[in-house]
Amino acid sequence: MVEIVTEELSKKILFLGVSKKTKGGMTAVLVSYDKYIEKMRFIPTWKLSNKLVKICYFLQAVVRVCWLCLLDRDIQIVHIHGAANASFYRCKIFIKLGKTFRKKIILHEHAADFATFYEDSREKQMIIDTINTCDYLIVLSYSWKDYFVSIGVRKDIIEVLNNVISPPILQPTSRIDNRLHLLYLGEISKRKGGFDLLQALSDNKGYFKDKIMLRLGGNEVDGDIRTFIKKHELSSFITYEGWISGQKKVDCLNWEDVYILPSYNEGLPVAILEAMSYSHPIIATPVGGISEVVHSGVNGILIEPGNLVQIADALKLFIEHPNLISEYGKESFRIVQPYFPENVFKRLISIYNSLLH
Repeated sequence: MVEIVTEELSKKILFLGVSKKTKGGMTAVLVSYDKYIEKMRFIPTWKLSNKLVKICYFLQAVVRVCWLCLLDRDIQIVHIHGAANASFYRCKIFIKLGKTFRKKIILHEHAADFATFYEDSREKQMIIDTINTCDYLIVLSYSWKDYFVSIGVRKDIIEVLNNVISPPILQPTSRIDNRLHLLYLGEISKRKGGFDLLQALSDNKGYFKDKIMLRLGGNEVDGDIRTFIKKHELSSFITYEGWISGQKKVDCLNWEDVYILPSYNEGLPVAILEAMSYSHPIIATPVGGISEVVHSGVNGILIEPGNLVQIADALKLFIEHPNLISEYGKESFRIVQPYFPENVFKRLISIYNSLLH
């Protein structure tokens, strides 16, 4: 692995975010950063666990941030990866700490549900004021930039930075069937549309049962996916495989023909970008920044959130017109080029240098 951000620069930056052992898109980004940033200096601020562990993670992070900012004169930038809800309030504390020690602050916002968090909040002005004290707010798409400007965040501090994905690890695969290989990776939740997908397949089981193989990977957030599959007699063509990572994830990405994620809200899912890097068409919804990388009739199909008929029709399109899989897949690979490390880190280095000079 060749580092793109050298130690000469990285020693000036302190990264904060969720534990790299946590499951999710933000973790995937941080893991990728660790691959390409030489001697990345990172302090985990949160871990998915019980309340006591969460408190301990937060407190140790506060102590370590204060200690490093006080004693290490190399550190000039604190790059905070955060989300909405409780994550934002943790970020607020670290933003204040960083400013107390006169560091430059970057808030890197990953939340898919930030708009809901903001609209439901009774402290809207506090949220805006907190963000506006940062030197930069990094967002994942131009649609999110427009959103933050619309609620009062200073336009001049907002930077759009693509999520980084590693280049694909292509490997030979052998087909033992003529079915459409469909992959869903992400939390199994109503927000991500996982149960909409299952319901659409169940409603059209007679058509799909001999034409599709679906593999689902992700942690269960709401609902019981195993019970749903069993109750609706879908196990002959649908498998739930829990959280998928490492080599198994590479195997799945090589196995699939089409990736699907019928979400209700998103930032810009790393899983979609990863599937595109393996030259696969995408079925998704036009929420968050998805419509900036998935274009209907070009590299995939965009459907309305919650529209089960459109989910089924999109799947039928690839089944009945298999030539589109390769055609759309090539376009996916072309579109995803700006998300590869050399392009993302070139922009990130420019952001860092603008704060250091």
